[in-house]
Order: sequence, then C-alpha cells, then structure tokens
Amino acid sequence: MQASALQRHNIVLVVVLLTLLFSLTFFRHATTYQVEIPPVNDLQLPLDQQSKSSTTEPSSQVNTSPPPPLKQLKDDINDTTFSAICNNVDFNWLASDREYWDGWASKAMFMKPEGNYTRKDVTITTGESICVVVMLGPIPAVSAIRPERHFAPADSITIHAIGDSVKIPITLEQHDKHSNVYYSSVFFAHPDTYTLKSTTEYRSYFWETPIYHPYRPFTYYSHNKLIVNTLPLQGIVDNNKKPPQPSCNGNILSGSWVNKTAYQKLYPLDFYGMFGEAQEDHAADDRLFVPDQCRMDYISTSQAIQCLEGKTFHIWGDNNMKRNLKAFGVPNWCSRRTINTNNSEDNQRCICNDDNDDFNDGEWATDGNTPLVLQNTWHNDLSFYFNPIGSITMEDWRQKVKDRAAQQPHADIVIIGLGNDDIPLSRMTPRQFWNSFMDLATFLLNEVYPDQTIIFRTPQYFSGGAIHGSSWNSGRSRAFATVVRHAVKQFAQQRKEILLWDVHRLGIEDNTCVGSGSAYTKRNVVNIENLLLWNLMCSTSSASL
Repeated sequence: MQASALQRHNIVLVVVLLTLLFSLTFFRHATTYQVEIPPVNDLQLPLDQQSKSSTTEPSSQVNTSPPPPLKQLKDDINDTTFSAICNNVDFNWLASDREYWDGWASKAMFMKPEGNYTRKDVTITTGESICVVVMLGPIPAVSAIRPERHFAPADSITIHAIGDSVKIPITLEQHDKHSNVYYSSVFFAHPDTYTLKSTTEYRSYFWETPIYHPYRPFTYYSHNKLIVNTLPLQGIVDNNKKPPQPSCNGNILSGSWVNKTAYQKLYPLDFYGMFGEAQEDHAADDRLFVPDQCRMDYISTSQAIQCLEGKTFHIWGDNNMKRNLKAFGVPNWCSRRTINTNNSEDNQRCICNDDNDDFNDGEWATDGNTPLVLQNTWHNDLSFYFNPIGSITMEDWRQKVKDRAAQQPHADIVIIGLGNDDIPLSRMTPRQFWNSFMDLATFLLNEVYPDQTIIFRTPQYFSGGAIHGSSWNSGRSRAFATVVRHAVKQFAQQRKEILLWDVHRLGIEDNTCVGSGSAYTKRNVVNIENLLLWNLMCSTSSASL
C-alpha cells in the first residue's frame, strides 16, 4: 500500500513538473514571437536629451500614438458623402451567388446606380458616382505573416476606369465580412465610355515581403461598361466654361487624367483648355490631372516665388524631393522644350532618372549650408536649404537633423519627405515605418521646429511592375503613403500649421518609370507635384504661410 501511494505521489509530482515546464516553454515562445525588435528610431533618447525634451512647453508638444484602428485606416476617398452609394450593394448576395460568378475567376464590374448587379452596360450622367466591385477567387496560400496591424488591404490590386480620353485611378477597400470582395465609390466628372482594367499583383499580404514571393500579376477587365453622358444643358450653360468649383487648397482626394485635346473641346474657355507653353509643362503624356470635387488653380513659378517671398525653407528628403526643387529652380531642366530641341539619349533618360546625368544641380544639392537661390527674378530673397535624408528605419537621424538645422538660418517653412528609401528595403514592414516615422516626426516637431509650418510629403506612387533587388510594389507604396497620411492627420489634431503634400494621389501606372527600372515618376509629373504644393502654400486659406 505504501509503495502504491508513493508511486501515485511520484506520478502527480512528475505531471506537475511537466506542466510547469510546458507552461514556461509556451510563454517563452509566445513572448519571443510577439515582441518586435524596435527599429533604431524606437530606442529611447539619451538621458540628457530626455531631460531637455521635458522642458518643452506642454502646449507645443506633439505626442506619439499607436496606429489607428483598422476602420480608420480606410482611404478617405471611400469615407466621403458620395461614397454612400456602395451601401446599396448587397455584398452578401454577390459573394455567395454562383449563377453569375463561379467563385474562382477574378471579376470586376460596374454596379447599377441603385446598387444592383447587372451584366449589361450602365449609363449615368456626369457628376454622378457608381460603386465599382472586384471579386477575387480563392486564396492560393495562407499567409505566414503573423497577425498585426496592416496599413493596406490583404490583396494588392491596381484598378483604373479607362475611357477613350479619360483615365481614373481607383482605390479599393476590402469588405469587412467578405475578404475576397473589394469595392470603391467612383465619381465620374467627364463624359466617356469606361472599362475597368484591374490587376491583382499579390494576395494574402505577400506584397509586404515580396522578397519571398515572385511578382506574377494577373490582369482582367470588366465584362460591362459604364457610359457617362453629358448633362443636357452642360454644352450651353455659361458658354462652355467649366462649372465653378471651390479651390482645392492643395488637398485632393481623387481626380481624373484627361486628354488635353478632349479637355480643350469640353472646356475651351477654361485656363487649361487654352493650351500654351505653360499648360504644356503641366501635362503628362498629353494628359491633365483634374480633381473631382475642387479646382486646382494654376500657379506659375513666378507667382509661387512672389507668394513665398522672404521665406526660408528647410527641406528634408530623398532624390524625389531634389527633383521637385530642381524643377522649381531650373524650369528648363529636362522640360518638353529641351527634349524637343535636343532629342539625345541623355535628355530622354532624364525623364525617368537623372541621378547620373550631366546636369549641374549646383552646390545646394550636396551642401546643406548652400541654399538654392532662384535666378532671373526680382524676388531673390527666397532660400531653400536641401538636406538629404535616407532610410529612417535603418538609421537614427534625430541628432543629425537637429545639429544640421542649427547650422542653417531659422526656417519659416519645413518640408519633410520620408519613406521612399524605406519602401525598397526587403525586411521593413509598414508597421516598422510607422514606429520610426512617428518617433522622428514628433522629435522634429517638438525639439527642432516647434513653431514653424511643417509640410509632410507622401512617398511616391508605384505600380505596374517590380524593380530587381528592390521591394517596391503598389501595395507597399500605398501602405507607406497611408502611414504618412494618418500620422499627419493625428499631428494636425494636436498642432496648427501641419499640412500634407499628397503626391501619391497623382499616381497612375502611366506616370511611373518602372519600365526604366526606376521608382521615380516622369519629369512632367514633377511639375504637377509642384503645382499641388503651390496650391497648398499659396491658397487663400494658407495665406498665413
């Protein structure tokens, strides 16, 4: 009896020890799996800098924040008044129907204005919205990415509504309940007959780590078309002038790329309809960018100079930002007129990549203490101090930026462009970029530029291919731009004079240089990016700048 009792006691003891060991192993594994090693910029400041930062006035402090909830990460395009049209769509029926969709092939379609499905063409008039729906087949593989906050939908899809004269980029959102269903409300401001061209690049968040997944895009077109007719009186009212719209003030959510000849016929008395030399420099591939709900005013270089007279700028960014400055400081650089005059290989190459061209950028491009000073103008007291800054997830830039800014004259306006050097890094996720961006940006706002106007530039738009040795793709481009948009939105709620220069909104595949092996946008798109900036700084609502 004593032996059996002792055996039972030993068995219980062994079970307890095994349970304890199993629990310790489990919690150790779970902790190792869930805790991320923070990027360089997530590390705490040295103690001396922490004590200095605590002396900053509380009223001027901008606080870091965790990523917003998933619902808030939806693009603002699909969070406006005219997006309610997608609420009429019966997504449950669409996802479960097998009469019109076999559940395997990817499908894109225009819904009826009332939200019903149809295989026939849909007809509306200008100024109306239509819900666009994309349904994908089964997921080919389950993603191995651990559960975490993402900044773009699981599937990377590019889609455009293409007409004879108009091309509209569309931003899709993933349905909350049906993960293979995507939708977007699209505003149609211009008459044309549209077809949807959609390309699925990656599934299951594979776009986040393209180093492990080959780029195998699949393109498909909508089975029905959308016919957008002109309003009956539009050709008569106001003598062919475009209906008046409020100024965008540099803030655009969506727009269309319209063939300049077609635009001229539609609105011959509009400024952009009267094509001259200035208007030609603000067209890309013979297309004009026309915002949907507002008017992007034409502001010439001389007008921008006059508007910004007496201002000192600190510019922090990569070569994309340098191209913006180069186009502003030397308008003839790689312009349409220069290329037409001298159609050499070097001049053609500058359209997409000027890193190694023979053009003399000037000392301002390499020496942060030498400003870009505009020539051939009466308003020559405008200074731009360009400071190159690379990946913020691989290097801590805080003290370098602070020291360099102290060597330059006091800034009135600061422009910061981050992300383009982090997107190509194969092992950097948007979540890591959010941590680094928030950390560096709050340091700049609190410690370096506590009372200046700050303009944040989004990363570039990218789609339509892949660059060898790089992680550039459309999903990462969108996610990193979303990081900047929502970070700036949080900053603007805490402090005045925080603005967003959203160059990503100008993106369509035709404007990219992926065919040339470059992540830049084409040269003339840089002019349109600058025009967007002038609207942001020189609008009536931004007159205080």
